[in-house]
Formats: sequence, structure tokens, C-alpha cells
Amino acid sequence: MVLPQGVTERERELSPTRGMYDIKKEMQAKVDGMINVGLHPYDPAWNDVWMNAGTYRNSNGSLKNMHGPNKPFSASFKECTLTIMGTDETMKVPVQTCTRVSDVKKTLSARLMVPENSLSFVVKNGCSWKTQDDSAEIGRRVIVKGLQSFKPLPSAWPHPTAIIGAGYNGMKAALLWLQTGRTDFMMFDRYDKVGGHAWLVQANKTSKLQTEFAAFHVWFGAPFLQTNGGKLDYPSDWSTWPKRDEVNYHFQHAAERYGLLPYIRFKTEVTHIDILGTLKDPERSYALTTKALTAKGEQDQLMFSHIMHYPGAYFNPRIINYPGEDTFGGQIGYGMNDDIPYDHLQGKVTAILGNGAFAVENIRTCVEYGGTKVYLITRRKNLALPRLCCWFCHQGLAPTPASMLLDIMNPMYELCNFGDPWSFHSVYGSKEKNMCTIKSNSRFGIGDITFLAVAVGLCEYYVDLLKRCSPRTLHLEGGRKLEGVDNIIKALGLIADFEADRMHKMKKSVGIWPENDDRRFIYADPIGMNASNFTTHSTGGGSYSATQLTKYFIDFPAEMRRFKGDGYDRVLPTNVAQDERPAHQWDSKYYMNCMFMIIPLFPGLIARMSDTDNYMWALYQVVNPYDKFYEECLNSWNQYQDEFRKMGHKFEYVPYPYTKDMVDGWFKEYNEKHGPLSIEEQATWAPADPKAAAGKEVHIKPVQYDKAGENRQFWKDMGILYEGKSSSEEELK
Repeated sequence: MVLPQGVTERERELSPTRGMYDIKKEMQAKVDGMINVGLHPYDPAWNDVWMNAGTYRNSNGSLKNMHGPNKPFSASFKECTLTIMGTDETMKVPVQTCTRVSDVKKTLSARLMVPENSLSFVVKNGCSWKTQDDSAEIGRRVIVKGLQSFKPLPSAWPHPTAIIGAGYNGMKAALLWLQTGRTDFMMFDRYDKVGGHAWLVQANKTSKLQTEFAAFHVWFGAPFLQTNGGKLDYPSDWSTWPKRDEVNYHFQHAAERYGLLPYIRFKTEVTHIDILGTLKDPERSYALTTKALTAKGEQDQLMFSHIMHYPGAYFNPRIINYPGEDTFGGQIGYGMNDDIPYDHLQGKVTAILGNGAFAVENIRTCVEYGGTKVYLITRRKNLALPRLCCWFCHQGLAPTPASMLLDIMNPMYELCNFGDPWSFHSVYGSKEKNMCTIKSNSRFGIGDITFLAVAVGLCEYYVDLLKRCSPRTLHLEGGRKLEGVDNIIKALGLIADFEADRMHKMKKSVGIWPENDDRRFIYADPIGMNASNFTTHSTGGGSYSATQLTKYFIDFPAEMRRFKGDGYDRVLPTNVAQDERPAHQWDSKYYMNCMFMIIPLFPGLIARMSDTDNYMWALYQVVNPYDKFYEECLNSWNQYQDEFRKMGHKFEYVPYPYTKDMVDGWFKEYNEKHGPLSIEEQATWAPADPKAAAGKEVHIKPVQYDKAGENRQFWKDMGILYEGKSSSEEELK
């Protein structure tokens, strides 16, 4: 603070104004303390209103007060110590002298999710004990009856929870169950091992994780760390971009470490769900009919209180047959589950149809197996993401704006003549290129080899559609002919399982629940992207949040009753089935809208997720620190070029487009505009230029005493002060 001319700091400390300021600050801290625990502070100014509102004249003309003796409430602050009867567990609550027992009961009831009428407060009264009336002023030392703990305790249910699917998301849910000490669940899976349809069936032997393993591993999340009583730690001993077999091994490893396998019925399919009770029935339950996928095919029926169903987002390939396929004469397949023999790739020309993440994955497969040429034919060219850019988003404490992401992608795009990232169809941005949203029906294809294959001439993009086939030739709708093609891979997208909709008898999702039934949850990875800021490009963080949310409402059903009682469920978005998308599969925009509407209403749920950003930052410092990851990207880039030359391809060396000086510049810009670079900086970080982060010019001057309205002008310059109609003192009263 800048002092007036001639005023010393000592003189300022002795000023009565400073003393008044300190008293007000102390009082405000006490008020904030009450608000934080859910109590309503009482303002002494309300005494006049309270007393006047209850004053009347009796029959002899004298003034009486209906609230009792004409005595104002005391708003002085004190501290109340609550102790659970029969234990040493205590909690200190900031209160006022006038705070009533009923106020504190309501607060405990709301925070601990127990019925208010189950609580009673006992205080010492001379040499005996007395139960306080709800209307009494709360004592300083109170014994609480009717509580087991000052922490919310999960509810017990008459039946266990069913978890259908032992793939990535199902395992995440089960591991969280075990990590928190709950064993009242049972899992079902049609396969004989963990991993799910996507990694056990759809992936081929060359399939590789596109994002870093650190952001994907199934025990992602702070509660799973050994330091938090978990059984696993940061995944430092795994490949950065593991292939299918290592990914499946990591599922098995996690299941064994957590003792999950005894809770899973493998080779078992859930064939039918009976809903017993209405949506409003608190006692409703679910009867699941299961069938063993064995020779005997035994059937069973089991009762559950909740269902968590994970049918997978990548279940069936989109099937499109083109005229002339029967005359093509080469291999035609979908690139999944090894349906194209790899000896048909070496020395051959392959055309890939589509441009989603799976199509980009198949570019890598073709060039790794010695393909001489890859044509990627797509209706619209999608953005692809370099590895270093993906990592930069993951390691940040704050989201990376889409505008910055496009800018840091640009060096790779320029090197490979891939086009200006800002010009792609999925980018909706300002002319100044300082802010944008990326909207796409598919996610980024992530990897450097796509760009390298284009740069050395191994891959060519054609923005067109396949019209028909003839012997070893593809005829495109734009008139081009691609001759000498040996293989066609149809990477036209994957469709979720409609059978899940049928089994749940659902026609729509209300928010994230089928037919607004909050005791059933069906989750498949949301498709596409629609974002102006990016925290992650992996399924790890989103799956962790969804699992925490679902478990929270199972643990604390009173929170869901409050949510629906206040009518919030009636304003949630709904999702109905479409031609190629079941009702339980959402796009990313729908899912994020639901989460933004639900999570902020529940402080307890926020607390469960609040450490995710710090956890991910610390995770990346250990597993993928800057220097190590940069060297991995650079070495991989050069190794691929060495392999291409060994295969007989001739080209000039292509330098890696990113230097460490360039990446240091990213960190500098990020720190100035978007967020801190470490957890230690969080408390003190502020943007170097608040409006510059929004692409606006601003001139900031230091705060001074309000001389000729300078303070007011300062807040106007900051864009914080609203210059509307001023209220007179009388109006404010």
C-alpha cells in the first residue's frame, strides 16, 4: 500500500483508523468461520427489526413483545466444542452467543448427512447433565448423542452394487471401492480376464497407447497412492507409450495387487435386468439375470441395490461397403484384432479410410511394418496432436487454452506442410487468434510418427471420399484415382453397444442417469471434444471424476434426495438414442454440461476431486519430467528415421521441430498468463497482465488512497467495477 506523502508506517500503525480496520478484519474472519461450517451469522443491526416486528400494545396501553422480554440477541462470538458421546472425537465450531441448538443441529445434519431428529445435545448443568432444547442457546462444551463420527459415513445398503464390465472404467470403479474399504460389490465380465473389449478384442498386437501411460494407468488418482494407504504408486517402471500386451498386463497387475479377482465372475454375461420398485421408492432394487458363457450355460438371478454398467464406447466398427469391393483383389479389413495379416503390409501400399484417432494409429502400424506408402482418405482433415503438446497440457496445474495449444502445435505443422492449425474445420476462433474453441466428433490422433511419415513422403492425405473400387484402384468422388493399392483399412469409427440400452429399458439419459434413475449409472467414454481449455487428452482424469461422482451418491443418498428435492434433476440435459449412437453414449459437450451442473452443488464431492490437479502435476514430475520426456520424444523421432532408412526408404534427415528453448518459451507464456508452474507458486500466482490473458490491452497502476476518485478509476480499469445507477443512502436503508 502506498502511504500519503509525509505519513510514516509507524504513524499509520498508531492511527485509530488502522485499529478499526484490524477489529473489522478480525470480526470478518469469525463471520467467515461460521459461514464455512454452514451457520448463519446474526447481525446486531437486526435487533431493532426483530424487536419492532414483535412489539404490540396490550389492553392497558403498555408495550409488550411477542418474542418475550424486551431483550436484544447477543451477537458476540464464542467457540463451541462438540464431543461425540463415548469417544474422544471433538470438533470446534465458531458460533455466536445467540446461536441456537437447532442451528448447529441443522449444520451437522447437512454436513454429515444424518437425520436432524436423531441428534441430541447434552451440557453440564451444575453437578448433573441436561439435554438442551432446540430453542436454547448453544453451550460452549456440548456432548453430542446420535453420531458415530464427525466425518460423513457411507450408507449401508440391503444389497451389494453390481459392476458390469471389467474393462478400464469398470476396474477403476472396483479399485476405488476396495481402496475405500468397501467390499459390497460384485463384478461381471464376458471374458476370462480383465481388460475389457477395447483392449482384449479391438486392439491389435501393434496397438499402442497414444497418450502417456502416466495419464492413463487404471490406478490414476491420489487415493490410490501407497502414501495414502494404497497398494500402488506412480507408474515409473512402465513404458511411456505401451503396446497392447503391456496395457493388458497392467490391468492384471492392478487387479492382483488390490485383491480384485475374487470379486469378478468371469465368462459371465448379464442378460436381463428387472427393476423392483418405482423411481421414487427408496427401497427399490434390481434383479440381474446372468448366464455363464460355458458349455453348461448356467443361469443365476441376483439382487443388487445399485448398478454401475460399463459397456464400452468402442464396441463395433462402423460398417460401410463400397461398390466394387469384390473386384478389388487386395486385403480389406478394419485394422482391429489383427484382421489384416501383417505380412500384407511390408512393401505394400495401404489406403486408410477415416481420420479419427484409430485411423492415425493405423498409419503408425503400416509404416512400422514396412509399408511403402499410406494414403489417408478423409472427408475432412482432422487435427492431429504432437506428443510434446499432449504432455504440456497434462503436466500443467491449470488448463492450457485451446489458442495456446494451437500455437504450440504450429511448428510441427509447418515442418510437415500439414496446414495452419487455426484453419482446420474444428477450430472456432477469433480473427486475432487469441481465443478459440475446438469442436470435433473425434478426438485428437496423438503421435509424432503421423507428421514424420508425411514429411518423408510415406503418407499422403486426400480430403475426399471413396466412391468405388476396381482392381487395385480406388476411385474418389473428386475424380482422383489411386492406383496400385494393396490394402484397404476402414477406420470409419466405432459404435457403442445398443444392447445396453435394451437391457436397461431406457429411451433417454437424464443427465448421466438412465431414465433419471440415480441408482443406475451407464458410462462409456464421451465421444469427440468441445473445449476452449485442455487439462487432459487421456481417459484417466475423466473416468476418475465419473467414478468418484457415482460412488459419492451411493455413499451419501441424502445428497441425491436433496438434489432431486430441490428440482435440479428437472433442468438436466437429456440424451436420446440416434441412428448410430445409443442413449447412454454422450458427446463431450453433453457430459461436461452435466458435470458443471452437478458437481458445484456438493462441497463433499468437490473435496473428493479437489486434489486431482495437484496429483497430476506431482505425477508428471516423477514419471515424465520435462528433460526426460523431451529426450524420449527426440530419440523416438530419430529412431523412426533410422528404421525407415533400414527399410530402404530414401529421404533427407528431418530435424525435430521443437527445441528446448522453444518449450521454455511455452512455460514462460503459460506462467505469465494462465497458471503457476509449481504447487508452491499456487498461493501467490497471479497473471502478469490479467486482461492480456483475454487478448485485451490494459494499463495497470498501483492502488492508492482515493484522491479525486483515483481508486474508483483503478477498479474501472481492471474491469471489475460496474458503473450502473448509484443508490442513495436512503435507498440502501
